[in-house]
Amino acid sequence: MQSTEKKIFSVSEINKYAKDVIEYSFEGYSLVEGEISQMQTSQLGHIYITLKDEKSSVKCTLWSSRVEKLQTHPKVGLKAIIKCKVTLYEKTGSYQLDIIDLSSSGVGKFHELFERLKIKLKNEGLFDVKFKKELPIYPKLVSIITSLSGSVLQDILKILQRRLPVINIDIYACNVQGDNCSSSIIEQLITINKKNTTDVIIIARGGGALEDLIEYNNEFLARQIYNSEIPIITAIGHETDTTIADLVSDFRAATPSEAAEIATTISSDDIKNNCYEYVNDLNNIIYNFLNDLRNNLKENKNDIDKKNPITRINNNFQTIDTFYEALKSKLLSKLIYERDKINLVKIKLKNFSPNNKITIAESRINENHVKLKNILKSFIDKQRNNINLNRNTLDDINPLNILNKGYSVVYKNNRVINKILDCNINDNLEIKMIDGKIYSKVQKIKKNN
Repeated sequence: MQSTEKKIFSVSEINKYAKDVIEYSFEGYSLVEGEISQMQTSQLGHIYITLKDEKSSVKCTLWSSRVEKLQTHPKVGLKAIIKCKVTLYEKTGSYQLDIIDLSSSGVGKFHELFERLKIKLKNEGLFDVKFKKELPIYPKLVSIITSLSGSVLQDILKILQRRLPVINIDIYACNVQGDNCSSSIIEQLITINKKNTTDVIIIARGGGALEDLIEYNNEFLARQIYNSEIPIITAIGHETDTTIADLVSDFRAATPSEAAEIATTISSDDIKNNCYEYVNDLNNIIYNFLNDLRNNLKENKNDIDKKNPITRINNNFQTIDTFYEALKSKLLSKLIYERDKINLVKIKLKNFSPNNKITIAESRINENHVKLKNILKSFIDKQRNNINLNRNTLDDINPLNILNKGYSVVYKNNRVINKILDCNINDNLEIKMIDGKIYSKVQKIKKNN
């Protein structure tokens, strides 16, 4: 009997079957045209791309080994034709395009429209800084245009409550993406401007794909933001995303939290600190004012004291005392000067006295006598030393003195000889020694070798 139970497939079996079907259906390479809306590079250099057209999108993979071989490198906004294999990633069950080659088919449609509108509005002056409205220093009411779901609204509320707890907040719901996104924002902007009670408007949404931000490049939305009488802060997408709404708004924030901080430039802590500074300044002003009054009172009191008759009399007494001391000092100085002149004259008279001159002359004679005596003694000693030196020199050079050392002097015919060449056999010689002379006759002559 045949089993009526159907076979139960595993997920892996289903994914493998689907992969075989897809790859068989798109056998070989396929060419696909679309716009690159998202791109992410892994640490290993693989590039993961989202390719889209006006209705759909598909995930693509470009392996790092093929990146350097490409003539055209992928970038967001590029409208491209890719050569690929249609496959399925079994692990997640999602199909993707495995990119073999890539070429540009021109700038993407959405990017082209963005640039065209950007140039148009710029030429009209909608981006000029001179038309940007200033934010109020102390906003009382902030209106937020965003989605009621998600973390964007909560992030803004948290920052506003922390920085300025007393601020009033109005929340206006809108669609943050989709076909009626820009129209819902325009409607809320018109409502807020009609009320004219808000100080600052924040338009915010979180990050998303490029196609999610298309509505924020709407021309009518841009003109409504420009025509708003109330300053507008935009915080749309990621920090790297820039929309037409960002360019035309009065302030652009990188994140919704930053938009809340910009709206409350001066926080409650800043206000508190400013109050403390104002109190300190007021205290300083009061202190300086009282100090000036105190000084004025002192000056007035001094003026009264100066004009008091008793004070004037005392001042005159003091002046008399001052003059008295000055006169006394001058008289004393004059007496000292005259006494010094008398002493100087006495010294001069003493210098001209004969006795003094005689005493000085005698002193000089005695000094000269001593000097002359010393000179003569020095001269005699010097001459005596010279005589002794000469005597010693004569003794040293006297040839007869060497006889004391055992030497003798040989004479021939009363002439001193010192070589054997001066002698012959049978010559008579006279030999002088220390204690006498010897007379000798040459018998033999021997010459040194």
